[in-house]
Amino acid sequence: SSARAALSALVPSSYTAPRALHTMGLLGSKAFSQGPATLPLSDAGSHSVVTDTSVRPKWGLRIVCISDTHGSHRDVTVPAGDILIHAGDFTAYGKEAHAKDFNDWLGELPHRTKLVVVGNHENNAEWIGRVENILSNATFLRQSSHECPSGGPVVFGTDFYWPCPSGNPYYDQIPEGTSILIAHGPAAGCADGGKGCSSLLEAVRLVKPVLVVSGHVHFAHGAAALQHPTGERTIFLNAANCGSGPKERSIAHGPIAIEL
Repeated sequence: SSARAALSALVPSSYTAPRALHTMGLLGSKAFSQGPATLPLSDAGSHSVVTDTSVRPKWGLRIVCISDTHGSHRDVTVPAGDILIHAGDFTAYGKEAHAKDFNDWLGELPHRTKLVVVGNHENNAEWIGRVENILSNATFLRQSSHECPSGGPVVFGTDFYWPCPSGNPYYDQIPEGTSILIAHGPAAGCADGGKGCSSLLEAVRLVKPVLVVSGHVHFAHGAAALQHPTGERTIFLNAANCGSGPKERSIAHGPIAIEL
């Protein structure tokens, strides 16, 4: 629009606009940030590893990411690490038996921090109000944060939302200073298979987390990177483990590990 063009001409490229201006649609993020780019992963056998040389470990932590196990979690070979993240859809169709066995399985894993969010399969399950009790072996995040001990990263996990191209006010609740963001659905253009959320991408451009972990779009399993004009870099992981088509409910992809 003419208003958008006029505002873009008046501000320097390094300016970060307040959220309110983006929410009103007065400023377009693309004028202030490069687009996301596909990031290669290194095959480590049972899992993949992010080997992007621009990632500078800050906390000395190995983060292992999984998602969309759909009740087949015991078929996943999980590598060792400090933090385990599951980005939702740990059940098939919200079956409580899957959730309970998932919790038992989590209790068998050695990772000292385990973080879980819901996916669309759990979002409307009849037991969702008891999910924190069911997932006693993990920290459950739903529009909430977790600060890792000893000065570790701050992690925010969202509720599940379908893509909202006109804006999602719940993403405004992602606090500044969030280092790792977990959202079941991926951001637009970021290992999303063309099915991601532009509002989530907008939020990432504003908050600039180091890492975003998602899933949901099984066939888009992989990684992407977004370079911010202020120098920060965000890595996006689609950690979906189940496959597509005939393999939609069976494990087809291994976990993804990254050093941060």
